[in-house]
Amino acid sequence: MASIGLAVEEGNAVVSLQRPPLNILNHEMVQELSQMLDNLSREPAVRTVTLASGIPGVFSAGADVKEHLPPMARTLIEGFVGLCRKLFSYPKPTLALVDGKCLGGGMEVAMVCDFVLASERSVFGQPEVAVGVFPPVGAALYPLLAGVRNAHRVLLSGASFDARESLSMGYVTEVVPQADLASARTRWLQNFSGRSGVVLRLSKRAVLQGLGQPWETALSSATDLYLGELMSSADAVEGLRAFTEKRKPQWKEL
Repeated sequence: MASIGLAVEEGNAVVSLQRPPLNILNHEMVQELSQMLDNLSREPAVRTVTLASGIPGVFSAGADVKEHLPPMARTLIEGFVGLCRKLFSYPKPTLALVDGKCLGGGMEVAMVCDFVLASERSVFGQPEVAVGVFPPVGAALYPLLAGVRNAHRVLLSGASFDARESLSMGYVTEVVPQADLASARTRWLQNFSGRSGVVLRLSKRAVLQGLGQPWETALSSATDLYLGELMSSADAVEGLRAFTEKRKPQWKEL
C-alpha cells in the first residue's frame, strides 16, 4: 500500500505523507519517499517540492521505534539519513508544510527542507532521549540552524515546543493561522515563479557547500562556483543582459 501521495500543479509538486494514524516513518516509507524525490528531481517541469501530510493534525510523529532495534536499526537509520541528505542538498527549492505534530524523525525531515511553514497549532520536538537514543540528523544539523544552546534545548530535554517558540529558536521560517497555511505556501512559491532553475540550484549549492567552512574557504568556493558554473550558463548571461536592456529575461531553464 502506497504511503506517499503526489500532486503537481503549475510545476509545484506536493508530496504528502499518508500512513495513518501518525505518519510513522518505517524503512519502506523512507524508501518510497526517497524514490519519489529522485523521480521529481529528474522532471524538468517540476520547479519546487512541498512536503506535507495527508493526515489532519499531524505531519509525522517520528520513525518506527520497533525498527530502531537490531537487526533493523542499521537499515532504518542509514536509509533515513540518506533521505535527509538528499533533501538537504535537493536541487530544487523545498518547503515543509507543517500542521500539527512534528516529532522525532518527522521533525528532522521537516528541518532538512529549505523552508518550514507551520500552523499555530503545530508542535516540534525530538523525544528520542526518553527512549535511550538520539537523532543523528538533528545532532548534526540543529547547531547550524539554531545554535548550540537551542540544539541542546531540543535534543537533551526531549520536550516539545509550540510553533511560535520554534520560530524564535530558528527552526521554523513562518507561523500562520491554520486557515492561512495553504495561502502562505502559495505566497512563498511566488518567490520562485519566473526565476531560472539553474540559478536557484547553484545559489542553493553555494550556500550549502560553505557550511562549516572557514570564511575564506567558503568565499573561495562560492566565487569558483560563480565564475566556473554560473557564468557559463545561458541563464546568467540572459539575466544580466535583460537587466541592462530593461526587459524581462527569457530563461532557458525554468
